[in-house]
Amino acid sequence: MAASKNNNRARSGAALLLAALGATAAGTAAGAELVRSGDAFNWDAQVVSSDFRSDTLEFSGNVRVTQGPMLIEAGAAKADDVRSENSRWTFQKAVRIVTGEAELQSDSASAAVVGGQLARARAEGSPAQFEQRGGRADRQVRGRAGVIEYDFAAGVVKLSDNVWFSNGKDEFRGNVVIYNVRDERVQINPGGEGRVHGIIRPRQGTEATAPASPPSQPAPPQPESGA
Repeated sequence: MAASKNNNRARSGAALLLAALGATAAGTAAGAELVRSGDAFNWDAQVVSSDFRSDTLEFSGNVRVTQGPMLIEAGAAKADDVRSENSRWTFQKAVRIVTGEAELQSDSASAAVVGGQLARARAEGSPAQFEQRGGRADRQVRGRAGVIEYDFAAGVVKLSDNVWFSNGKDEFRGNVVIYNVRDERVQINPGGEGRVHGIIRPRQGTEATAPASPPSQPAPPQPESGA
């Protein structure tokens, strides 16, 4: 019976937290810029070496890869099948990934170019960090995790491995979080493994008013002492 009550409380808390997380600023994702077909794929770095036989490139020193509104910065990088429309990139040292919708920071990352377009990235760190761009300061969606996977085309971010996630005042910790930055919807531990630990902080004006103290009662009269 006690376990059932605890599970009910956990489900109720998760439902409230999901509702709070869905209350982020409207229009953030609607105005996000996306990579369009035909956008040029550019890169630059301080040092570059190429192996024509294996079709690889290695970069070091202030590496920058850009396509449309998307940017990846790192201290070093390597690209395989670089002349193909489906190349694979790896990045090391202070990696920063920026799109029109979100920003990631991590120790290392990999990215896939599909059909000539940056399609997805996987960031790893201790921890890697995610932040949605353009939201209100008091409802800023951000998260931390050991691994963050970002599907650029779908606008979906998956955080796993010791996840912390917040939309401003409210926050929680879990094993896996899947967040759609365009619909502003979040799934917490969708596989049902582990537990979600959340904190919901009341917004201004929603705090319960403390009941007024009852009026003090006059002290009963004391009997007069005899002469």
